[in-house]
Amino acid sequence: MEKLKPEKALEMLRKKGVDISLEQAVQVLELLRKFANIMVSQYLDSQRRA
Repeated sequence: MEKLKPEKALEMLRKKGVDISLEQAVQVLELLRKFANIMVSQYLDSQRRA
């Protein structure tokens, strides 16, 4: 799966009225990827214990 590029995220956010810089879009994507990794790890851990 291809990663969402900061430029595309910026475009999507601006369409929703969120005005941020490209650097902020990079930071948002990094944070969302960290959250996603944590959620997947927690889910997989819970499945192994079940």
